[in-house]
Amino acid sequence: MIETLDQIIEDGFRRNLVHNYTSNQKKTDDNAVVIGNKKLINFGSCSYLSLENEQELKNGVVNSVLEHGTQFSSSRTYLSIGLYKELEGLMEKIYKSPCIVTASTTLGHLATIPVIVGNNDAVILDLQVHSSVQMAVKLLKERRIPVYIVKHNCMESLETKIKALNNKFDKIWYFADGVYSMYGDFTPFDELKRLLNTYNKFHVYIDDAHGVSWYGENGCGVAKSEMGYHEKMYLTVSLNKSFAAAGGCMVLPNEEIARKVRNCGSTYIFSGPIQPPMLGAAIASAKLHLSDEIIKKQKYLKELIDYTNDKLDALNFPQYQKTDSPLFFIPAGLPKIAYEAVNKMKAEGFFFNVASFPAVPMKKSGLRFMVNSSLTKENIDDMLELLQYKYLEALKENNSNCEKVAKTFKLPEFKLSAAISENSISEKEELQVTLSSSILEESREDWNTIFKGNGTLNYDNIALVEKTFSNNEKEEDNWFFKYVDIKNNSGKTILKTFFTVALTKDDMFSPAYVSEKVEKEREENSPYFLTSKTIITGSLITKGNHVFIDQEDPSWSLALEKLVEILNSATMEYQASKIMIRDFYGPQNSEFETKMLELGFTKFQLPDNLLINEFSWNNQDEYLKKLPQKYRYNVRKEVLKFEDKFIVEYRKPSTKEELLTQYNLYEQVFEKSYTLNVFKLPLSFFQAMATNADYDFIQLYLKPKEEGEKPKLVGVMFSFIHNDLYNAMIVGLDYQHVYEVNAYKQILYRTLERAQQKGCTKLDFGFTADLEKKKLGAHPIEVYAYIQAIEHFSHSLLQNI
Repeated sequence: MIETLDQIIEDGFRRNLVHNYTSNQKKTDDNAVVIGNKKLINFGSCSYLSLENEQELKNGVVNSVLEHGTQFSSSRTYLSIGLYKELEGLMEKIYKSPCIVTASTTLGHLATIPVIVGNNDAVILDLQVHSSVQMAVKLLKERRIPVYIVKHNCMESLETKIKALNNKFDKIWYFADGVYSMYGDFTPFDELKRLLNTYNKFHVYIDDAHGVSWYGENGCGVAKSEMGYHEKMYLTVSLNKSFAAAGGCMVLPNEEIARKVRNCGSTYIFSGPIQPPMLGAAIASAKLHLSDEIIKKQKYLKELIDYTNDKLDALNFPQYQKTDSPLFFIPAGLPKIAYEAVNKMKAEGFFFNVASFPAVPMKKSGLRFMVNSSLTKENIDDMLELLQYKYLEALKENNSNCEKVAKTFKLPEFKLSAAISENSISEKEELQVTLSSSILEESREDWNTIFKGNGTLNYDNIALVEKTFSNNEKEEDNWFFKYVDIKNNSGKTILKTFFTVALTKDDMFSPAYVSEKVEKEREENSPYFLTSKTIITGSLITKGNHVFIDQEDPSWSLALEKLVEILNSATMEYQASKIMIRDFYGPQNSEFETKMLELGFTKFQLPDNLLINEFSWNNQDEYLKKLPQKYRYNVRKEVLKFEDKFIVEYRKPSTKEELLTQYNLYEQVFEKSYTLNVFKLPLSFFQAMATNADYDFIQLYLKPKEEGEKPKLVGVMFSFIHNDLYNAMIVGLDYQHVYEVNAYKQILYRTLERAQQKGCTKLDFGFTADLEKKKLGAHPIEVYAYIQAIEHFSHSLLQNI
């Protein structure tokens, strides 16, 4: 995630969308910022009431500095400056509950959440709850407090989860935002009140950082106004944003809880305080909130919010959700569309933000702008009148339109009133796209020429896989196959691939301990828990670089766009949850990676592939000399020491019973393997391998200890041979003997010998068990995929297991 986020932010930096600075020149307009000597009307401010421009707050800062200096350096546990006591008293008048002021809202979460949540409690997170809350929840996970995720604002899912947990825990907590920072939508407060009053164990923790000041009596915020006082509601508000000062404030239901948080909240004890200048601003702001002046300011902002909503409606702009908040989200789709729309608006003198991954799903990026009291109705008119053209231009230039946006976000169809054609852009070069449903519709010669020496991707093997994974009983054994060929106007193939639609486990690449827990859930409840359809270039059983792209051709980028368009259509047709474009061996060039990011794909490192391409030896002694000394020792001790205990046969099963025995060994490995968590391969695939000349079976028998006993099959390797490449694909083991005589290491070594016997120059050992394969001379190769998830829910759920 860190590498992906870094890549995304760097891309935004190159586009001048992030890490901007205002100029240091004197501020002249309250509604504008100056970036790079260009004045921009500011629709990016979360200071919704623009109180930072109020003289009372400025005086509060100046007077506090003159009286108390720039800082008061002491832990609040030992000593607080008196301004804190004054501020907390004012906040208690606003909220009519005990209040603790903290140096920031985030530090407030970190101080409060670990104290109020007990060891026998459970926590439920809304999918969109603010990152700062999720940061604090990580401390609960360290205490093994169970954490669950529910879909955003889905009260039905929340109640179902409450019922499931009600008899197991002392308290059940729901963590949510009052106003969500990306979409500007509210928590369903009426439903929350009903749940609080229905379930005694149910408690609510709300981060209302974006809801305060502009709403409610004395600016107490959306959550407090809508919920009132409730003994089971805990509230966090921000003294930044609309409050126009610094810090956070914890609003607690009673003095006993407030006392405990003061005494035990780690960041309250060890973090520095808000310094005198901003305490002065906060006190002045709190006094303003307690005056009638706040009502006038709220009324004016409400007029601007209503005016903006009316204007958006008049222009037929889509909104993810229309609300009364000053936060607005205009759906766009791929990040590049949002990037370009925002940059077009910057060029015309308007500043606002992109909402993109990881805050929202990659394919559901949008334009995020805020309305604040320093703006005028004329500013809003000018911005939205221009935005309709720039928005449509960005869609058109990226082969999108209003219809596609509506489908992506599951919104009603809309059509902006701007006079610009919404038709998809005409391509710079006419590409010939062929889409077929079977390898049998492809030219064998062309296919094998393009994918020559590429893993297991030869024509006949794809035909075998296609036949095997069609018309089966189980959903996971039925894959839908599509073949894509894209040619330039000269008839030359510049992109070729095939993809499958398959049911996959959402935890396929999760850490093994996560998959182990998920599998228990599947055993107890449903075998299809946390599974979904995935669009995959290639298939789950094939190996190699599944996407041929001729990057020497100037149309390769356009061809890639075409492929993604086809894959996106498939996600809608088959209701798939994600797309995976794979496999790419080693780092790709920056132009390709930037293009994938623009198309909404994040780079994901798959397990390393282990490869041996050193076969310049004729016997065991020569082979050992090729190994580093430490590995030579390991091979002698762990492999050759047990060599005489085995009988090796290089043949396929001659009876169905033999095949079933081999399949049973595969099942034993499958049941213990969580590194790549997939569905079990059907017996029919092994039957197909057994009758195909390109597959090679290595059978490892343990010699009998007593005369007259039969040798026992303890290991089998199922491999694919094509040209000079030996692919060790699937292993089966009898776990009674894996450690006793190192059966797994033995069959790996015998696979190496077999590849050399067959005259191969490369042995693809696959992935996992890196160390054991390295000892035999394998070297790792990095493998990457590019993934686009339609939603975040499964990913968030897995992160909290």
